[in-house]
Amino acid sequence: MLSNPYFLLFSSIFLGIFIGKFKIGRFKLGSSGTLFSGLFLGWLATTLLLKDNNLSSIQLLKASFHQFFLFSLILFISAVGLIASRDIKFIIKKFGSRFIAMAFVITLSGFILSYFFGKISGYNIYNFIGVYSGALTSSPGLATALETVPDFQDEITFGYSVGYIPGVLAVILSMYLIPVIFKIDISKEKEKLASEITFEEDKINNFDFMAFSFVIIVGILLGKININLGIIQFSLGMTGGILISALFLGSLGKVGPINFKMNKKILKSIQELGLLMFLSSVGLKSGYNTFNNLNEKTLILMFFALIIAFFSILIGYIIGRYIFKLNWIILSGAICGGMTSTPGLGAAIDANESEEVASGYGATYPFALLGMVIFTKIFSLLN
Repeated sequence: MLSNPYFLLFSSIFLGIFIGKFKIGRFKLGSSGTLFSGLFLGWLATTLLLKDNNLSSIQLLKASFHQFFLFSLILFISAVGLIASRDIKFIIKKFGSRFIAMAFVITLSGFILSYFFGKISGYNIYNFIGVYSGALTSSPGLATALETVPDFQDEITFGYSVGYIPGVLAVILSMYLIPVIFKIDISKEKEKLASEITFEEDKINNFDFMAFSFVIIVGILLGKININLGIIQFSLGMTGGILISALFLGSLGKVGPINFKMNKKILKSIQELGLLMFLSSVGLKSGYNTFNNLNEKTLILMFFALIIAFFSILIGYIIGRYIFKLNWIILSGAICGGMTSTPGLGAAIDANESEEVASGYGATYPFALLGMVIFTKIFSLLN
């Protein structure tokens, strides 16, 4: 059964949900437990198949996990965007400039610390270019680095693969730990946000599959557009394209016969399924390499990536909370957007038990992508 990708996927989801229910004080993993169960099952399945010399099954699993990853990402991001679209116009109007600043503060913080570690550590500086993109879970950042210094692709890719999991873990853990460490009363934050913003009541019973599909089609096309800003070129990618598509079309409501206003409960179910599949597939496809490539160098680079991620999050929190005076519910989404972290967004929604988190994420994410491209370009050209 360990060669069956569907068996592994749903086993990971089942075990992950079980793990996520355990509480230590106010802290619990929630949906993020599926990442850890996926890592373990991915390592176990590949290890046992290698012992049987079953290389064809390993290749099939890798391909399947990648497809699960892409499909689940589509489901999660499109549902999140459509839910957040109800209030996105007001959120951007009220907090817009602060979200732009947050995006660049977080990505700049990660860049500065990554460059500093790269200079003092004695390791290959190009590893740290990859670690920077991995710690902030940014595939556009990785693509920019590979394009800018193609002669060092192996070093950059290695750093990214090493930094990615610590980057994911840092954002997930932060969403649960920050309210505990800084004594944030989430219930009061929700009440305060509700007094500032009148959120639309969900009285819609329909779910339009045609509209949902159209959002995804438009998003994929948007993600492929190459945005040229002179010396900087980047694209939103599938994640960014679908997010922008869902936010924009959802805010329009109805366009001709297509109705983009959909039942929130149905969208939440799609969102949760997408997130569980997404985290499981990330773990399943990364599990073997994560555990089997552990040596002194990878552990040290993973530690650096964890510090870079936590530092960027902390700076984002301090600026957002104490300078911009942002409500934690919105701020948690903005931090995840600044870290370009889809798993983090899922954790923030779960930890705060609020979909309004996605408004901050949606408003910050595109500018964080741009920040990652700019600072990765600078990082690559400094060496």
